[in-house]
Amino acid sequence: MRYFSYLVPDMKLIIKKLPETTVTYAQLTDLIHAAFEERLQQGLNFTCSRMSEKDFERRMKDGTVFVAQDEETGELLGTVSIFVKTDDKGRKYGYHEYLAVSPKAKHMGVATQLAEAWMAFAKENGLQYIKSDTATRAYSSVKWHLKNGFMKYYVKSFDDTNYASYLFVKYLDDSIKQSPIIIRLRYLYSRFRYFFSAQKRRI
Repeated sequence: MRYFSYLVPDMKLIIKKLPETTVTYAQLTDLIHAAFEERLQQGLNFTCSRMSEKDFERRMKDGTVFVAQDEETGELLGTVSIFVKTDDKGRKYGYHEYLAVSPKAKHMGVATQLAEAWMAFAKENGLQYIKSDTATRAYSSVKWHLKNGFMKYYVKSFDDTNYASYLFVKYLDDSIKQSPIIIRLRYLYSRFRYFFSAQKRRI
């Protein structure tokens, strides 16, 4: 696997797959907890914010983890994971999860550079689209997804969370790309269903 090297203010960033580094799951877990602390302060019970080191390592057995480090110091600054899956039509896609950036390195382009790494991985592995999700009230995360070519296509609430989530899709293969109008209509329908079911739960 080729690695990616970038210049960011005051440091040189290097991105590699986890096995190609000395980064431990304990370090990754600490980074994720620190990165998602602001979500806990918002009252959002993100699953990864309470995941243990063992839980994270077990979860990653089926995924590919990328890490971003300061090339000079080796300091861990960010991570993201992608899970390769196959849909009911036999098409390969990736699920993008656990994007986390150290609080000291936020707003420095680390997340975007991690995205470039997993995009290269997706193309090398013939993935036709990428899915992702985040809380509707995680405004910076929603903004990042939209800025990086994802489209909202559904709203739902997962059983182990206390918030609604946007589901996103980013097409890499134009031959399977759905019309933005269809995606938008599906999204609006899901919002109506979610709102209606939420109102029923309050009765």
